[in-house]
Amino acid sequence: MEVVKITSFLQSKLEDLTTILFEKEYFGFLQSSEEYVNKIFHFINTIPIQLKHYCINVKYGKYYAIFKMNNNTTYYITYDFENAFYLIKKYF
Repeated sequence: MEVVKITSFLQSKLEDLTTILFEKEYFGFLQSSEEYVNKIFHFINTIPIQLKHYCINVKYGKYYAIFKMNNNTTYYITYDFENAFYLIKKYF
């Protein structure tokens, strides 16, 4: 079975994103901001079934997945895969 791991750096950044989106008034309610970030976490957990794209610069990871949140926002999530483990490093 394949396992998805998230670096502590990315975990921290995503948790901070919840507060940033609320404070900058992208969302009127903190709960809406939390739901938005939870969608990113959910997508990260589906990385094993997503289409693999190869990164040109491997310092970010060997692969990336494309997560289209809506018509205006797309995230590129970079990761490495080895021995049934997915290590998620960053998102852009």
